Amino acid sequence: MTEPGIIFKEIHKYSIHAFELQEHIARIPRQIKAQKTRIERMEKEFKDFQDLLKKIKVSIHEKEVSFKELNAKNAKLQKQQNEASDNKAYDALKTEIGTTKAEISKVEDEILFAITEQEEKTAALPEQEKLLKTAKAEAISIEKSSTERKAELEKQLTETSALLKAAESQLSAEHLPKYLRIVQSFKHDALSPLEGKTCASCATEITSQMMNEVRSYQFVACKSCNRLLYLSEQEERVFRESEAADEA
Repeated sequence: MTEPGIIFKEIHKYSIHAFELQEHIARIPRQIKAQKTRIERMEKEFKDFQDLLKKIKVSIHEKEVSFKELNAKNAKLQKQQNEASDNKAYDALKTEIGTTKAEISKVEDEILFAITEQEEKTAALPEQEKLLKTAKAEAISIEKSSTERKAELEKQLTETSALLKAAESQLSAEHLPKYLRIVQSFKHDALSPLEGKTCASCATEITSQMMNEVRSYQFVACKSCNRLLYLSEQEERVFRESEAADEA
């Protein structure tokens, strides 16, 4: 039967890869949702833009009506002024005519400003519509490619999970329960390679006895973090080179 330390290396490789695949898969729906939220926001902004144009148009119409009414009022006042029988009535009408003319001038300026704003926003409308159309096309493309990518990642996850289970099945009946308890606590992070004589996960140095056990591919857990230890490829290469040198 294959020694635990050899199996751990395979298990860790597959468990990390499976975790990364799960993370990628989980991000895809969020990315699609973010695109939909962006389109909804742009659609609202475009609708608000159209509504603003409608409001400006209504405002212009209302001001034009007011402008006509004020001019009619002014003409009536001037007629009354011309027909005034005394100075007091004449002066009162003169004051009212002045106020009306000021209102006419103000409304006229407001109409000109509103017309200018309407023209500018009407000119910008096609570009706003184009941006929305482009964004929708991009969102559809992203959703399609993301859905395809998700299917591919799920396929890879199924394959990796099968490889992980196959690796785990190589553990002996003695070691499997201990391994499963540690995995239940740490999930994909249940194993740790050694960096020299140090656990890569918690940076705790192990004893020489434990180091010999890890080099013998035995079932060894870090005394500090309780993760299962194995030789990294680099440490295994260094150890084998050292053994070869000693034999020579």
